[in-house]
Amino acid sequence: MGSPNRFNTFRDLVATNALAPATTNLFQIMIPAPPIFGNGGNGAVSGGRIKRVYETINYYASSVTTPSRALTTSEINNYGMMRRFATGQTNSEITISFLVTKDQMHRDFFEAWLHSAASDSDNSVAFYDDYVVDLQIVKWEHGANFKLKQNRDNSKKGMHPMQATGVWKLFGAFPTNISTQTFDNEQTGLLQMDIQFYFERYRFDQVSPKTLKTKGGRAETFTFSEVRTRVEGSGNPDVQRFSIG
Repeated sequence: MGSPNRFNTFRDLVATNALAPATTNLFQIMIPAPPIFGNGGNGAVSGGRIKRVYETINYYASSVTTPSRALTTSEINNYGMMRRFATGQTNSEITISFLVTKDQMHRDFFEAWLHSAASDSDNSVAFYDDYVVDLQIVKWEHGANFKLKQNRDNSKKGMHPMQATGVWKLFGAFPTNISTQTFDNEQTGLLQMDIQFYFERYRFDQVSPKTLKTKGGRAETFTFSEVRTRVEGSGNPDVQRFSIG
């Protein structure tokens, strides 16, 4: 009988790329602006400001903690051994760390969000649906099952683009805490802030796992224009799964 943990077998599994260990970097966050920012009044925020924050916030996210999922249980013990049974689910809050820009743009965005949800100036709170959003965390990896080449390159050489492999979608999310910031006269460092989010529930799903590069498979080579035509214009719901530059 052979060894149950043969190195060659493990090496072959990793070589498929789809079964290779995932990396801790290459992630994306998508945080839309809450509806209250467009409703006028104390919660009003200009459209240009919202667009600028949305387009840049992912670049300054230095780390993110995905939510946990746990079962809540109860117990019964009529006689003999005690038994536990499931009664529901509970999820942890998440924390996203951001690098702070010199103009403090992203901190100002979250300050306005918290103030719009519960104002400390007039002691009012907003309607729930007006300050919650659906937040997404996307995990990216190297190695789709096709290659990209320059439009004018007639060879079959190319590179495998990055591909989204998993998505956590958080429903009814809103920030609940903005961390402190410490300034000192010691060695210069980068300023960061942590934002904590509550949410109702989340769903996790793989994103087109069959399109990850597989050992022995034939990788077609496309130009950037062909990728946009075949992938983005195909009507596939996973049109965001490839990074094509």
